[in-house]
Amino acid sequence: MQIKVAKSILYMLFVNNGYWKLLALVIALLIYFSIRSDISHMRVLSVPVEVRTDDEAENVAIWSVEPRSVKVRIRGSYIKTSEIAQSALKCVIRARHKSSGILDPVRLKIRAKHIQGARDVRVVNIEPNYVDVKFDVPESISLAVAPPALEGIARGTVRLSYDSTNAVVTGSRRLLQSLDIENAQVQAEPINVSGRLESFTTRVRLVPPGDSSNVSVDPAEIVVDVSITSQRLTRKIEQVPVVITLPPGFNSRWKVEPSAVTIEVTGRSEVVGGLDYGDILASVKGNMPFLPGLTNEVTVLVHSRQELAIDEAKADPAKVKLVALNLPENEKKADAPAASSTQ
Repeated sequence: MQIKVAKSILYMLFVNNGYWKLLALVIALLIYFSIRSDISHMRVLSVPVEVRTDDEAENVAIWSVEPRSVKVRIRGSYIKTSEIAQSALKCVIRARHKSSGILDPVRLKIRAKHIQGARDVRVVNIEPNYVDVKFDVPESISLAVAPPALEGIARGTVRLSYDSTNAVVTGSRRLLQSLDIENAQVQAEPINVSGRLESFTTRVRLVPPGDSSNVSVDPAEIVVDVSITSQRLTRKIEQVPVVITLPPGFNSRWKVEPSAVTIEVTGRSEVVGGLDYGDILASVKGNMPFLPGLTNEVTVLVHSRQELAIDEAKADPAKVKLVALNLPENEKKADAPAASSTQ
């Protein structure tokens, strides 16, 4: 009796409506593997290693760190792993020298907790998973601060002003002794002045010479006043041809007297001084009633390239004459009714 009941139960579970149950199983498997693939995306990134000493260990400095970077494999959803920028990740680990000797190297194990910046993902592997640190006696030297470099082109003349002309560099004695003290300088990060017109103040980080990861600079940054002054310049461009503009389909029946003018351009010195022939154009409108022997005095229009920032441009002379051309006989007959109607 119990066997029959068990058979009937198995029949109901596997045979009754078997096609629907098989279809449901296939759909469930597809959903399971799609979700698993979405949350199990793998990505390998190169992460720099930063070793810090304990605050109490003021009598020790880091000489070298090997390796300088490790390969970190992270796992998570495709969106989360793709959003992580490689520059945002770093491996930060603290080191303490051996009590037996300050110069004895120390091997430190790298764990997932040492990887900073890996949010909403899981660190599954680090290769290599160790770092060798060598210590040394600390030393401090004073070096000059190099003027910050400029990135881009400002809309004026740039002058930099900052008070900190020297900085104290602290690090390994052997590392600092390898520097050319007379020529070595503390470098400043570049300042972007591209397209800037007004003066501004910014903070610039100082970068020590040599192995910057094991050397500190005091002060770590300087305040720089960036002064931008724009000088005005007036320049004359001679013999600019005067072009007659007409609506589409119209032929020019005029000539210009004079055929060329002088353009006086005023603006920032770096813009006006760099003008080339063809950057400035002159034109007059020729869409007016045509009568043989007619002379019109029209205003000269000045045009410049679209990206040029020019304050003022004027033509000399400001007006020119449009003189009607002598037409052939067949064109005169065609224009006769039009001329009589205008009169």
